[in-house]
Amino acid sequence: MAQTLGGLLELHADRVRARRWKATDVDLGTVMEKLREQEMALREHDAEDQDHPHPRNCVLNLVVGLKDQHRTTACDTMVGKLAAAHPLRAILVRLHADEGPSRLDAEITTEAHQLLHGFPVQREQILLHVRGEAGQHLASLVGPLLVPDVPTYLWWSGREHLDEGKVRDALRFTDVLIVESLHFDRPAAGLLELAELVADPDAPVGVSDFRWARLWPWRDAISQFFAPAGRLALLRGLREVEISAAGTDPDSRAGAALLAGWLANALGWRVRDVREADGGGAAGGTQAVAGVEGADPVRLGLRSVANERLDRGDLLSVRLAGRSGRRSYSLVVQRHPEGERHVHVTIEMDDAPPLRQRLPLPEIAESDLLTHALWSGRRDRVFAGALRGARPLLEALAS
Repeated sequence: MAQTLGGLLELHADRVRARRWKATDVDLGTVMEKLREQEMALREHDAEDQDHPHPRNCVLNLVVGLKDQHRTTACDTMVGKLAAAHPLRAILVRLHADEGPSRLDAEITTEAHQLLHGFPVQREQILLHVRGEAGQHLASLVGPLLVPDVPTYLWWSGREHLDEGKVRDALRFTDVLIVESLHFDRPAAGLLELAELVADPDAPVGVSDFRWARLWPWRDAISQFFAPAGRLALLRGLREVEISAAGTDPDSRAGAALLAGWLANALGWRVRDVREADGGGAAGGTQAVAGVEGADPVRLGLRSVANERLDRGDLLSVRLAGRSGRRSYSLVVQRHPEGERHVHVTIEMDDAPPLRQRLPLPEIAESDLLTHALWSGRRDRVFAGALRGARPLLEALAS
């Protein structure tokens, strides 16, 4: 059912019936009771004695781990727009850093939306402010609030490692984990932890990463170059791959490693002989050799380039070069260094004049990344393959 997801939609206030409740220092039983009361109040609103209540629609549970009020407000707005087209129960968990005794504050928002037929309940949202030891046991707090028989997505927006206790505890009730690895404190180590999660095809938890979705324009540019039938054979002659990213440390090259891993997995390469070059730092890089047994090796190069206008880890350029028979070629995709939303593509084939294009690099909103993660379902085999292919590179970056 989650695969019906599309974009966000904001309804006019005249089409929304809402009930809200808020309390401090409450227990979970009270929260569940108030949630049921608000649902029934909306389902029975304006229904005559002999009429059926309005239905409650729900296609998924969305659990969001939050650390600050700004993120909490943004997620509240996003969930409201998401529910207009895709009914859900959202559980927003604001984890406070307070030490001391456990305390639970709660806010509930329940909405019925006027659709073509009736006023079904479309949005059920519980915001939990969690303090003290209770923040380490999210499964016991969230589990009883989940709607059964629909998938549960956990959007973990924190910077913590996935092996921390509270994250591992949260994975117990999760079907799909959604993260933004670009924001991890140690992105390379975080991607390795994601690789562990997806390595087992029988593992109960799928993974979606916003960084991977943001790499789509770069992957598409590479794919389009080799798409014509006359160029497909050039893949076998690929001999150089160079990728640069904004930053001054090895972790800034984690996204570049993921893109290289995508290529390695797609072409059946084994990545080996990984080493740091130029002593690391602002002028540092990572070099490796890849390829299939019996074929000429492919030289991989990942490089960090200081850039104050872009986020650490944003890709700056990709260069692929090779030779197939008598034909030589190169593809360069380069982002504008000032951060403008386009890339310059340069294609060179043999001795022909270079072909140059300027392509848009759309800024993908977080809301679009979220709806894409919900739409794409539990398993992204291409992403899993990219993590697998990138593993030797990520291990070197994380060490």
